Amino acid sequence: MKHLKFLIIIITGFLIFSCEKDSNSGNIETPIDDTIGKLSDGYVLYSFMGDKTIHLIDTIGNDVKSWTSSFQTSGGSYLSKNNNLLRLGSTPEAKAGVFSSGGAVGGIIEELNDNSNVIWSVQKDSDNSTFHHDFKEVDENTIIALTWELLEYNGEEYWNENILLIDKTNNSVIWEWSAINDGGLIPNDNDKTDFLHFNSIDYKNGSILISSRSQNKLYLINKESKEITTTLSVNGTLSGQHDATLLDNGNILVFNNNAGNNKSEVLEITKLDELIWQYSNDFYSDHISGVYRLESGNTIICSGIEARIIEVSETGEEVWDYSPESTNTNKSSEIFKIRKYSSY
Repeated sequence: MKHLKFLIIIITGFLIFSCEKDSNSGNIETPIDDTIGKLSDGYVLYSFMGDKTIHLIDTIGNDVKSWTSSFQTSGGSYLSKNNNLLRLGSTPEAKAGVFSSGGAVGGIIEELNDNSNVIWSVQKDSDNSTFHHDFKEVDENTIIALTWELLEYNGEEYWNENILLIDKTNNSVIWEWSAINDGGLIPNDNDKTDFLHFNSIDYKNGSILISSRSQNKLYLINKESKEITTTLSVNGTLSGQHDATLLDNGNILVFNNNAGNNKSEVLEITKLDELIWQYSNDFYSDHISGVYRLESGNTIICSGIEARIIEVSETGEEVWDYSPESTNTNKSSEIFKIRKYSSY
């Protein structure tokens, strides 16, 4: 049984809320003040990299639900439209294969029900092509996913980025996009093998948003024409960024990993590459990590290597700071990224 100790002190009209939890739980700092912003209701989905357990927690840090897979976490995890768990797992073949040094190599995307039973999966983990980093649910029968493909170009082998649209009813590929052949993103003579390193994908109304860590750029792809319609770099300030998402207002949210010396930040930009909102504090993660805009207008941030989750209001006031503790000392305590859902 988890033990919580609540201390509530009223000082000059401010309500300060602090929690102490036992050693099996995370640390929470939750300042609440009606005048500056509120913690949004909901549930956070996260998993430590390399762990087989995926957690859904409330804002006190209690597990509301957990799932256990046969495969270690290696990338994105999401709740599906029908509240099943969709997640990227790392297969032994992918971990030992050609792409194993790329980070967040996956191999399998699977859907688990409430009892952690696999009700759907698709596997791609050969030395020619493998799932990696991220995917998204387009609708209940379709996903879009990142894959690395070993491809020869000008006599050298490169990890070309292929995007696949997959029909879940029969696992057929119903649309495909190649960075080299369709996007014209070709390696230069001095480029490394993993010359693009896509690390996130999002899809909305026929537009596909990609984050390329190696190029420090975001690409918008028109699904119908297969053309890259927009390339964004926030005037050259993106560096090692992750988790770019398309917002309902037409803008883009992204976690900028290397914003300065030991500094990360989150940015909201327009499709004209204009910065309209940013937030930074004392968090820093030079790889992985993510950010997501909530229905409340708040923004939730995952500083991945710190395994730290922060929620801030529209005006930048911090309303939640939570660090889950890993009980498995043999595994990484890093979190690839998180999502928060208003209901479950």
